[in-house]
Amino acid sequence: MTVQTTPRGSSRWHHLLPALVVGLAFLAASAVTWKTSSALFTATTANAGDTFATGSVGLSDNDNGTALFSVTNLKPGESAARCIRVTYTGTLASSVRVYGTGLTVSGGALDEWLNIQIEQGTNSSGTAGVCGTFSGPTTVFADAAVNTLGTTWAGGAGNWSPSSNPTTMDYRITYTLSGSAPNTTMSQNLSLTFTWEAQNT
Repeated sequence: MTVQTTPRGSSRWHHLLPALVVGLAFLAASAVTWKTSSALFTATTANAGDTFATGSVGLSDNDNGTALFSVTNLKPGESAARCIRVTYTGTLASSVRVYGTGLTVSGGALDEWLNIQIEQGTNSSGTAGVCGTFSGPTTVFADAAVNTLGTTWAGGAGNWSPSSNPTTMDYRITYTLSGSAPNTTMSQNLSLTFTWEAQNT
């Protein structure tokens, strides 16, 4: 009687062999595919040196830091005008408006009786405060109480739209104390700042 014996563990390898063969075949195929897909002709072109720079808005005026108005002993019905030249120094097309900031009144209601009118045009004088011949005036804020003048660019007055640098615009500002101003406006003080602002369009 002949007895054949199978070496210990050979049955396990017998079952694993097919899977091992398939795995090796897959790896070999993947290697061929990778070599094939990586073997490409390539070419490029480039646009070098691209740069980006922002534009600007800018304003200046000819007041040399001096207030346009320093009025004392104002009486009902009194009126006077002062002129100022504003220069646009930016590079972007813009919209410029004028508004009032920092309005203060020392008691009473002087801001309800002091009227302001603002005009755009061309002033023959280039000196701040001096109104020579003011030609081509356009009223941008009609004769109205100073407390109704806008306090921001959105509510400001004006239709100047400079698009080149430098460009100038003259403004004539006229004040009038109403002839109907009551006694409660006597000995009162009012102050404000006329502010020009440019916003790009």
